[in-house]
Amino acid sequence: MTKRIYFLHGFMGTRDLHFEHQKAFFERDMEVIALPLPGHGHSTIPAGENYFERALEWLIEEVTNKGPGYVVGLSLGASLAIHLALKRPELVKGAVLTGYTPFIPDNLKSVMEEQYTYFNNIQENDQETAASFKQIHGDKWFDTLQKVNKIMTFHYPSVSENEIAELEVPLMVLNGGNELYEVEAVQFLKRSNDKINVGLIPDAGHTANMDQPDLYNSMVQQFINK
Repeated sequence: MTKRIYFLHGFMGTRDLHFEHQKAFFERDMEVIALPLPGHGHSTIPAGENYFERALEWLIEEVTNKGPGYVVGLSLGASLAIHLALKRPELVKGAVLTGYTPFIPDNLKSVMEEQYTYFNNIQENDQETAASFKQIHGDKWFDTLQKVNKIMTFHYPSVSENEIAELEVPLMVLNGGNELYEVEAVQFLKRSNDKINVGLIPDAGHTANMDQPDLYNSMVQQFINK
């Protein structure tokens, strides 16, 4: 029976932009389902006010209808993946998280707030990026940006140490090695639950799957085939 794998992209990305290399690699012998998150790309589902909760409900419905599988998430997609595994473990054969931290460290909160202000004024701060977002996501782009930016800055969907410890779904965390907070996130997750598979992708940042796709694909494939 063919294994199924879901890909969940990150904030203001798309399934093609963030998972181009993974889709091409895994569709050779798996059923690949790369989902456009609400408010992004060609999705017809608008971004809701309580973005994360609404997106998680939508994701649960999608996976329920299409069937259980492995779930690979990047950044925002990684948060959705682990919350799916916590809330509906029977739907997740295994999860791979990249560009993920289970909470925002205190020393990063001011940086996140600066980033929030920058993105909310991106039409003045970076017209080229704003134009690119409009081209990729259509007229809904700024509404999506504001709603997701607010949730992920001020109401981050944190996961507690106890929740991680009790997680039964096979989990792999593959962060890039360039950012200290992502390295520390890997350490925290492994300390909380020794069953978690962890890895650091060298010479890779927040989007490790894009920075080092061959190594990343090989490690994910090994995890799935265990």
